[in-house]
Amino acid sequence: MGFILKVGDSINLGVETVQTVDFSVDTPKDSNAKTTDVGVTMKVTGKILTMLDNSTEATVDLALWSMVPAEKADCYKNVTVMVTAAGQVVREYTLPNAFVVDYKENYGDTEGVGTFELVVKQKKDKIGTTAITGGYAN
Repeated sequence: MGFILKVGDSINLGVETVQTVDFSVDTPKDSNAKTTDVGVTMKVTGKILTMLDNSTEATVDLALWSMVPAEKADCYKNVTVMVTAAGQVVREYTLPNAFVVDYKENYGDTEGVGTFELVVKQKKDKIGTTAITGGYAN
């Protein structure tokens, strides 16, 4: 199984970088009926790879996006994650107005590679624009 992460038009992380994807729809746990207080959250983890040429490593752009303040429209981006297996797209999640809730980078002196964790949420008033598709060939 592999994962592809696309953020806006400029950030693309492929199967060699992305390791896990967790998609969740959150509702209040104390509700006795369907509620309008729904949240859509996605957590993506992966490796921070060393680039061999002079290009920028894409997780740098994730870190920079995570620091964009709420006052700027650029804090919201289109985020798409494709989950693939055996040449088939199993799921494709699209959050068209996602913002960063949390971003972390971890490094150790024995692994030889860093890791990142990105947590994004869909803007609450745009929950209805979230798309989930799948089951089709590449």
